Amino acid sequence: MGTTAMVANSTIRLSPGWNAVFYWGVWAVCLACLAVVLWAALKSPKWARWTTQDILIVAALGVLLEVYDNIIGDQLIGPLMNPIPGADFSQIQDLPYLFLLMVGVALVRKPGCVTAMVFVNFLLAQLLFGSGHGALDWTDGLTQGIFCDVYIVARRGGVYKNGASVMSMVADGFMIGLLRGAPNAFLTDWTFDPYLNATYYTWLQMWNDTWSNGLFNGLEAAVSAPLAYRVAVSVVPSLGAKRVRTADVDPFAEPADGQAAVTAGPGVPPLDGGAAAEATSGPAAGQATALLDPDSGRAEGGLG
Repeated sequence: MGTTAMVANSTIRLSPGWNAVFYWGVWAVCLACLAVVLWAALKSPKWARWTTQDILIVAALGVLLEVYDNIIGDQLIGPLMNPIPGADFSQIQDLPYLFLLMVGVALVRKPGCVTAMVFVNFLLAQLLFGSGHGALDWTDGLTQGIFCDVYIVARRGGVYKNGASVMSMVADGFMIGLLRGAPNAFLTDWTFDPYLNATYYTWLQMWNDTWSNGLFNGLEAAVSAPLAYRVAVSVVPSLGAKRVRTADVDPFAEPADGQAAVTAGPGVPPLDGGAAAEATSGPAAGQATALLDPDSGRAEGGLG
């Protein structure tokens, strides 16, 4: 027991060479995942191509994420939540952030949307508040979004698909929140801070940061997912429309009386769809007209 406690409280200190290997290895993994996401967004038939509306939605929500993350969250909500025991550990201040993130996913529903929103937020933070390492810090933003987008690709269009159940939305929200929080927390403690900032953590700190960020971000995104869907449908009502399956339409069904005439093709008389109307257009109707009106001429080509 004592040995376990000693190991848990020991500081993780890798050599500068190993820190560099892990840091640039994370860059390689992020670029590989980014290539997969770009292929899915641009080439895969599972999703429609990005539109101008999608780009505007991502940009607007990225700005909202930045406003909450570094202004409202850090300057207003953070100081109020810090005195509450366990508030920082439960990541409760991330709930509005994850709600906005899930609204963006519900509106766009395409690979790359999470990374794009988080990256807009991250770039704005760098421009407004500065960054000590420039582009080297981008791994922090990439690892918060790229694994979520890989999950969206793996779901093959199932995230917020038409007709999705509430439980499906909750499950997708939990996975997106988990993949947003856990990998970034682990990699920050394991390689980003040691390599870039010479800040080191114990094994216990790294474990607590990883599971707490993953679990509570997942729960907050899961709770937000159905509400985010409602917001998305209220903004773009067509997102809530269910697709009409052609198999549900019977091509041989007879139309109701009074239905508009349907043209069958060249050389074929149109049918008006009503039984009463068809009775007035057959041979019997023509004979009755001839008996009632002898002066009405026979059709050309008939027998004299």
